[in-house]
Amino acid sequence: MKGISVQQLDLTLGGRQILSGINATFHSGELTTLLGPNGTGKTTLLKAMMGQYPYSGQIQAIQGQADVKKHRFSYLCQLASSASQLTVIEVVLLGLVHELGLRITPEQEYQAETILTELGLSALATRRFHTLSGGQQQLVSLAQTLISKPEVLLLDEPTSALDLRHQIQVLELAKNYTRNQNAVTIAVLHDLSLAARYSDQLVLLHQGKVRCSGAPENVCQPKVLSDVYQVGIDVGYCQQGHLHITPVHLTEGTVQS
Repeated sequence: MKGISVQQLDLTLGGRQILSGINATFHSGELTTLLGPNGTGKTTLLKAMMGQYPYSGQIQAIQGQADVKKHRFSYLCQLASSASQLTVIEVVLLGLVHELGLRITPEQEYQAETILTELGLSALATRRFHTLSGGQQQLVSLAQTLISKPEVLLLDEPTSALDLRHQIQVLELAKNYTRNQNAVTIAVLHDLSLAARYSDQLVLLHQGKVRCSGAPENVCQPKVLSDVYQVGIDVGYCQQGHLHITPVHLTEGTVQS
């Protein structure tokens, strides 16, 4: 598979149109981030791609199996509290649920241990999942998502509960995984600077439609971002050459809470 093509996708929930005329192409080996204000349909688009919501239009694989659902998907949802009594390594192994038998094989255990090591979580392997902090739970959930080596990786706000170090760690891991496995990776992020730094492509949604898409430097234009987010935006480059996007003030007409 060389990617996923979304064509003229419309989606209505509860009598309200959430997405309208969505056209986007997500290429293998690239990390694409969906941007946009709350309620503009980012998570809904991910769930449509997973087959969780009915839609009109087309979601197709570019080469490979025409039915995109026949490819291996993994979806990391937004963090929710969990009372699971499973250990961390058991939670990670659940990512191999379709391959697990009555006994865990040494190879499967090695896979789980390897991904925990990559995320710096080896010391937590025998801890009960419910005893972890929110950030630790998010990292373990990411490990569970990656262990099956999906062809399509969907990450819904994967850095929302993480400190600065772990945000960078997660996005670097996602970026490296995408390139090494030639995967299609689609993330939802709210931090525009992180999105610009780690994404090959940005898709900016506004009111259920694609406002613009393309390379980060093309999408992250002050006027475009200001119109969509209703705040004044300053766009520049840091000393390392990364795009830096800073909200500076509310614009007129913005409702303040």
